[in-house]
Amino acid sequence: MSSPPPVRRLAAKRRNKVSLLLQFSLQWLYLPVWGVVAVALGVLVALASAGLNPPLRWFDVRRGALSPHRFHVEWVSDPALWDTYAADRIRSKVEKANANPARYGGRVAPDGNRELTVTVPAVHFRGVGPDRAIAIAQSLGWTAQLKGNGREVWNAGALRLTGTIQSDSP
Repeated sequence: MSSPPPVRRLAAKRRNKVSLLLQFSLQWLYLPVWGVVAVALGVLVALASAGLNPPLRWFDVRRGALSPHRFHVEWVSDPALWDTYAADRIRSKVEKANANPARYGGRVAPDGNRELTVTVPAVHFRGVGPDRAIAIAQSLGWTAQLKGNGREVWNAGALRLTGTIQSDSP
């Protein structure tokens, strides 16, 4: 009995243009409010030593933002444009990790090299799908593994990239 062919994980379906336009337009109203709330929460945490410890992602105002470039990529929904966008985002993450290994430092391998781990959110590769994102990471010499999002849908919560760089120590 032959095994079934492997499942190819495709790109996510195209986003609704109305919701995309609403998100891009309204973000200029809600991002400043989010920033004020994040600063107020930061001051509250600093002043109250009651063990209040919110997750750091609450303070990242960029999480809800849709850049003009990403808006254009999602609006046009051209596979070639998505491929370029995903490759640029993944390459950027890899370059940042190589430039600042202390920030992304994982464990030190027995051969003295440092293994780095980088996470790429799914929004950066949703138009090409996880299989293409993994291929992009592998072309850069990194291994890639999908992190689940806890739901039974195609897309991952993120892509975990792992690479090894030479250690500075002799």
